[in-house]
Amino acid sequence: MKRFISKGLLIALLLVIGGSAFAASAKVTYVKGKVEVSRGDAWVALKVGDEVKESETVSTGFQSEARLNYNGSVMAVPALSRVTLETLRSTSSKETVSLKVDTGAVRSKVTHTSGKKIEYEARTSVGVASVRGTDFVVYSDGTAEVYEGAIVYYDANDYVPPKDTGSEEGEGEEEGEEEGEGTEETEGTDEAGAEGETEGSGQDQGPANATTSADEITSNSPKGAKVIGAGQSSQINEDGEASDPFDEAKNRNQKAKNSVGSASDKDGQSSGATAANGGSSSGSQSTPQTGTIEIKITFPQ
Repeated sequence: MKRFISKGLLIALLLVIGGSAFAASAKVTYVKGKVEVSRGDAWVALKVGDEVKESETVSTGFQSEARLNYNGSVMAVPALSRVTLETLRSTSSKETVSLKVDTGAVRSKVTHTSGKKIEYEARTSVGVASVRGTDFVVYSDGTAEVYEGAIVYYDANDYVPPKDTGSEEGEGEEEGEEEGEGTEETEGTDEAGAEGETEGSGQDQGPANATTSADEITSNSPKGAKVIGAGQSSQINEDGEASDPFDEAKNRNQKAKNSVGSASDKDGQSSGATAANGGSSSGSQSTPQTGTIEIKITFPQ
């Protein structure tokens, strides 16, 4: 009986230690120009090898840049930017990262970790991007661009901060410890529960794409959130809604056509003026030059 009690307590203790969240830090891997971190009431210069802790703010000056690495995920902070590492938490089953872009931008390349669920968010005062294994950039003006994978993008007013899962998990595991005392049957339940957490839906499903649903990318997806895939972009409009990525692509296509049309008109006007001034040696009218311009836009299937 004592052997069963001791073994049950040991398993519960290991679960508490392994499942509780702890605040971590990101390591500085690249510095160019003036890069500082806010600590207390002072700004301290950063260099390669330094660590930036949770809730600290990184600031870059003119023609400056910084890159940070957190458990394989890279955060690139370009010039004239200020980014706060609001949340950096890690457990045996989940990574939680939340960035706040105060000014400028931040580009993130999130690395998928086998067996771990990843909750990675980057937000501005206008919009929020929730991601799953992707490469993207968020600008302080509310624009988001995706280079690889997919993000869920929505109004910052709908943002819900990440929960402190460490304390919740700890409480649940302490209850399991109390219930597990004294019987071998409870011990088996604890082990099965631990295995279920590792093998179940809590695992990260890998990088997302434009066809992945918003709810699959993040559990905090509000109504009206848009999934933005690789090669697409979105912007929060005046009504607090993320623009449709396909509409953004059409707008870029129309702007390109307008630019080509404007250049063609100017060329025609220039040719006409030359002919009017006797620029043509043969006295014949100038013949407009024609050609073909192809604009190819690929939408994810």
